[in-house]
Amino acid sequence: MTGLGDERAQLRAAIDEADQRLVDILAERRKLGESMGGLKAGRGQQVRDTEREREVIEHAVARGKELGLDSGYVEKIFQTIIDDSLRRQRAGLDARANQALREARVAYLGGPGSYSHFAALAHFEGRYSSLEPVIKRDFAAIFKAVDQGEAEYAFLPIENTTTGAIVEVYDLMRDTPLKIAGEHHYKVEHCLVGKAKDAASVKTVYGHSQALRQSQHYLSDHSEMRIQAVSSSTRALELAMDGDESVAAIASADAARLFGLNIIRSDVSDHPENYTRFVALARNPEPASPLLPCKTSIVFSTSNQAGALLDALSGFKAEGINFTRLESRPIAGSPWEQLFFLDFEGHESESKVGRALSVLRRYSVKVHNFGSYGADRLAPVSHEGA
Repeated sequence: MTGLGDERAQLRAAIDEADQRLVDILAERRKLGESMGGLKAGRGQQVRDTEREREVIEHAVARGKELGLDSGYVEKIFQTIIDDSLRRQRAGLDARANQALREARVAYLGGPGSYSHFAALAHFEGRYSSLEPVIKRDFAAIFKAVDQGEAEYAFLPIENTTTGAIVEVYDLMRDTPLKIAGEHHYKVEHCLVGKAKDAASVKTVYGHSQALRQSQHYLSDHSEMRIQAVSSSTRALELAMDGDESVAAIASADAARLFGLNIIRSDVSDHPENYTRFVALARNPEPASPLLPCKTSIVFSTSNQAGALLDALSGFKAEGINFTRLESRPIAGSPWEQLFFLDFEGHESESKVGRALSVLRRYSVKVHNFGSYGADRLAPVSHEGA
């Protein structure tokens, strides 16, 4: 048995060494990508080069085959590396645009351990030297913090891939003068966390209403657990900290580690591919660089006539502009009338976007433009053998 133990220890040491080399190479790859982003910006070149991305992936897949690695495995890894590189290059352009402001005051929901907390850290990393949290208990207070100068940015969840639009945020955005400065897609991985070592001890589960909704399958299979919605994931974590082993929270693994709680059960989300899209809003954000792949967001209403919506959107079809989201919301005080929130690919300075917006205004009663901003998620390229 001693020989087997020695061999296992040697293998583990070799794996640890290989892992360290891998991390070092990833860090070097990131720095090279950032340098390339600076070079592109200096020459006025687009951040994204899909032909180059395809070339990188094809070369990696081919090399992987020579070494006996599965093509899909290699492609997935390099898609992640390329996505990180593009995200860092976009952050670099934003940082250059905001170089006068070294620290960002950001208003968001909850506090330490909340999904908004981790998403805000990820979004503003590389854009500012530091982030000063302005913690708020509800969405309306976040908008108010920016309106009154308490914070430079409002950072809010606007939609989720499993539960859809966060309607309270859409309703607050209808009349805000704030502009969208950026977006961030954050992967949500819900866990059951607390002081207990296993779920059998848990009698009460706290969580933000969105987190509870996105974990319904697991919670419905444990009817013995009493479910309690609270104002934020931070509050749920605080209650789990204050309680005994019978109390747990729905939160992330990072939040559990931050609060010193056990991960009682990981992956309690209804769907494994669970993403929340956040938007950063500001009073007068710096214009998005046209070197970035951009999106533009607007809200509009049309007359209550047959075909008015189709007519308003016809310019986008004529110009070949892709929609990424179209959401309708009722107009308060006007029964059966709707406002439409539209996100589409492109920068408002592009001539084709200008023409499409001219058509939309012709057939709309009201149009409010939230501005153009760097797109956070980009359609990945595939190598030819995929």
